[in-house]
Amino acid sequence: METMEQVKKGIAESFWREKRVLVTGGTGFIGSHLTEQLVTSGARVTVIGRETEARVRFLDLKHSVVAYRRVDLMGPSRKLKQLFSGKDMIFHLAARVAGIGYNSTHPATMLYDNLALTLTALEAARIGGVKRFQYVSSACVYPRHCTIPTPETEGFSGDPEPTNFGYGWAKRMGEVLARTYGDEHGLEVSIVRPYNGYGPRDNFDPETSHVIPALIKRVVGGEDPVVVWGDGSSTRSFLYVEDFARGLLEACEKYPVADPVNIGSDEEISIKDLVKLIIEISGSKAGIRFDRSKPNGQPRRNCDTRKAREKIGFVAKVSLREGLKRTIEWYRKIGHRA
Repeated sequence: METMEQVKKGIAESFWREKRVLVTGGTGFIGSHLTEQLVTSGARVTVIGRETEARVRFLDLKHSVVAYRRVDLMGPSRKLKQLFSGKDMIFHLAARVAGIGYNSTHPATMLYDNLALTLTALEAARIGGVKRFQYVSSACVYPRHCTIPTPETEGFSGDPEPTNFGYGWAKRMGEVLARTYGDEHGLEVSIVRPYNGYGPRDNFDPETSHVIPALIKRVVGGEDPVVVWGDGSSTRSFLYVEDFARGLLEACEKYPVADPVNIGSDEEISIKDLVKLIIEISGSKAGIRFDRSKPNGQPRRNCDTRKAREKIGFVAKVSLREGLKRTIEWYRKIGHRA
C-alpha cells in the first residue's frame, strides 16, 4: 500500500495535475470511476449529468476538486459554451446504452440519441475552445463475422453486428465526427473502443442491463434455473471497470490522435462458462436453462490489444474471476439497493 508521501509525489508528477477536465456522463457507471481516478491523479473535474444533486449516487460532490452541473446534452450546443470554455480536456462518455434486447428493437432510438449527444458535445467543445477531446466509442462498431482477436482496421467493415445495428452505427459515425472536428478545427482527438465493461455500479436494471449484471442479479436473487438467452456458445472478453477507466486516461494522455484504439482484455470466455463461473463464485446451486428462441448476439467478441500495448502501454490487470468476485460482493452489499 502506498504511503501518503508516495501518493503526493505521484500527484505532483502526474500529467493530470491541475488539468481542468470535463466528463460528460460522469455520474454513471464508467464515468464515476473515471472521475475518481482523475481526482486521484490531481485533476480538477467538472461532471455533467442529468440527475439532480440529490440523486447522484456514485460521486462525492463535497470534494473540493469536483464540480457537478445538471445539463441536458440533447439541448443547443451554444448554451453549453460557458461550461466547456476553459477546459483542457473533455471525456465524452454520455451515451444511451442498453442490452441486446433493447438494442435489437430500438435501432433508430439508439442511433439518433447517441449521435445527438456526440454532435452537441463536439460543437460545444469547438465553441468553447477546448484543446483535447476523447471520444469513447465501442466494440459494437465491429461486424458480426470479424477476425478474432479483432484489429482496429475492421471497425468500418460491412455493417455492425445486427443486434447492435443502431448503436454500432452511432458509434462509427461518432468516430467520424470526432475525426473531422480534429481535421477542420484543430481539436486534439483521442478515440477508444472499449470492450464489455463490468464491475461495481454497473446497470442492474433487467430491461437494459448487459450480460454480467443481468446474470449476477438473477443468480444472487435466487433464480433457479438461471435462464440464459441463446445457446451459450457465444464468447466475450470482459474488462473490469477500474482497468476500463485507466485505459481511457492513458489513451487521452499518450495518444491524442484520431486513430481508434481497442481497450480490452485478452481473456475470452463463452457465455455458458461465464454463467457457471458466476454461479460458482456466488455459492449458488442453481441449474442453467438456455432459451434458444432468443438471439445469441455476435458469435465471438475479443479484441486485438497490440495497438493499446504499443501506443499507450495499456494491459488489463484484473482477471475475470477477481473482477466478478468484487462485483458480486458490491452487489450484495450495495448494488441490490441501488
